[in-house]
Amino acid sequence: MLVKYKKLNERTAMGLIAFSCEVKDPKYLLETVQTYEQDENQQLYLYKQDEDFIGIIGFQLVDGHAELKHIALSPSFRGERMSYILLDAAEKMLRMEITGATDETSRLVEKWKNQ
Repeated sequence: MLVKYKKLNERTAMGLIAFSCEVKDPKYLLETVQTYEQDENQQLYLYKQDEDFIGIIGFQLVDGHAELKHIALSPSFRGERMSYILLDAAEKMLRMEITGATDETSRLVEKWKNQ
């Protein structure tokens, strides 16, 4: 289940985003999460399974579609299928087309659309 990011989940969000970034510096991760908090055109969601947050997905909303900026899963939950579950849930919730914002997210979105 996708849950909209809240400030009280800041550390969890930073940890999950770290899985999707080459930069692991806590200051960088904090700034990344804070960008989602401060920009109303960016949305960040945590993926909860049972009682644990196991994934994160973040978007930039642009001209009627959502550009996927970040997507990450805890290592024990990784796999394309799990990423597709996050994307399916996000598309249903956002009610708009999802596109990639980076080379990596574009490739994932393309695979997801063609599954």
